[in-house]
Amino acid sequence: MLYGVYVYLCSNSLRRASRILEPLVERSHEAIRQWVQRLAPICDRFDVDRKLVSIIFVDETMIRIRGREAWVWVAFEPGLRCFLAFHISYNRSILDAHTFLKRLRSRYGMKPIWTDEGTFYPEACRYLRLEHRVYPTEWKNLIERMNQSLKDRLECFDDMFPCLNEDCDREHVRNWISVFRFYHNHVRTNGEIGRAPMEYDEGPEYLRFIDIIEKEVLT
Repeated sequence: MLYGVYVYLCSNSLRRASRILEPLVERSHEAIRQWVQRLAPICDRFDVDRKLVSIIFVDETMIRIRGREAWVWVAFEPGLRCFLAFHISYNRSILDAHTFLKRLRSRYGMKPIWTDEGTFYPEACRYLRLEHRVYPTEWKNLIERMNQSLKDRLECFDDMFPCLNEDCDREHVRNWISVFRFYHNHVRTNGEIGRAPMEYDEGPEYLRFIDIIEKEVLT
C-alpha cells in the first residue's frame, strides 16, 4: 500500500500508478485513491519543529472542487524549503486569511509573515499582532518555485478527484494535500539542497517513504 501511494505521488496519475503496480499486484486506481485517503491521518502527525521556523511565506492558489472555485492557502519556510501548513476555503477574504494566520501563529509562534500585495493580509496580520512584510520582486520566483509543484497538482483536482457529493466538505482534498505535504518535506529530493527538506538519509526515496511511515505507526 505504501509503495503504491509513493508511486502515485511520483507519477501524478492514479491510473498510471495502477499500471506500474501490475507486475507486483493488481489494484485499481480507485483502490490507490482510497490508500491515499487512509494515509492522511498518519501524515498529519508530521509537523515542522517551531524552533526551526524563522519566517513564513504565505500564498494562495485557486482550485475547483466539483466545478466550484475554492482556494488553498499555503505556508512555506523558505530557509528550510518546508511546506508548513495549508487551509482550504471557498472564499478569499480577510476572514479566511485571519483563520489561516491564526492557526499558523498557534502552531509556530509570532513569526514574521511574508506575502504578496494581497489586500487582505495586512489587516489580518494587524488583528493577530503579527509582523507583515511584502516580499520583494526577486523573492517572487523563490516562493513560486517552492509551491509550483503543489499548484500543478491542485489544478488537476477537478479531473483527478471529481466529487459526487453536492455538499462536499473538502475532506478528500484536505487528505490529499496532507499526504503531499509529508511527501514534500520528508521524501522527495529537493534539487536545490540535494535532499528532502526534513530528512538527511540519502537512501532511495521509496524506502524512506515506507520506513518513516512504518516507524510512526509502530511507535
